[in-house]
Amino acid sequence: MRIVLLFLLILLGTANVRASEDQQAPDQAEIERAIENWNAAWKIKDPKLAAQDYSDSADWTNAFGMSRVGRVEIEKLLTEVFALPFVMAGDSETVAQDIRFIKPDLALVITRVQRKGQRNPTGQEIGQRRTSHLRVFAQTDGNWQIISHLISDARETQQAAH
Repeated sequence: MRIVLLFLLILLGTANVRASEDQQAPDQAEIERAIENWNAAWKIKDPKLAAQDYSDSADWTNAFGMSRVGRVEIEKLLTEVFALPFVMAGDSETVAQDIRFIKPDLALVITRVQRKGQRNPTGQEIGQRRTSHLRVFAQTDGNWQIISHLISDARETQQAAH
């Protein structure tokens, strides 16, 4: 009898996990779409597309310490960044991404990206960059928006290479 009861509890627990995953699937797809908007925007240099999934009060900091608050200010800065040929040189590739639902309406997303071919302001190639994007998404009125985005850079410097 105890074995049957234990088996039933395990089945119920597995069913609850599956139901939760099924409920999160549309949310995960919407979050992934927002990240794809960001990636596509960098390829086509579209600051409006890059900023569209941020909340009005989102905080954003890039790997060089530039910070902005709010979708409008993020878009303004990205307009400037996308106009810099040395920044826009090169190609990026997402190498890993993990989406964790902290609560039903709050998700943490860590995306790891490798970028090759980017240049510094003098035109010299800066080598491969390995960046991590830490994003916090919140669902408000049925829509997922980025409320925080921190980009870190793990690129090797010339001194580290010696």
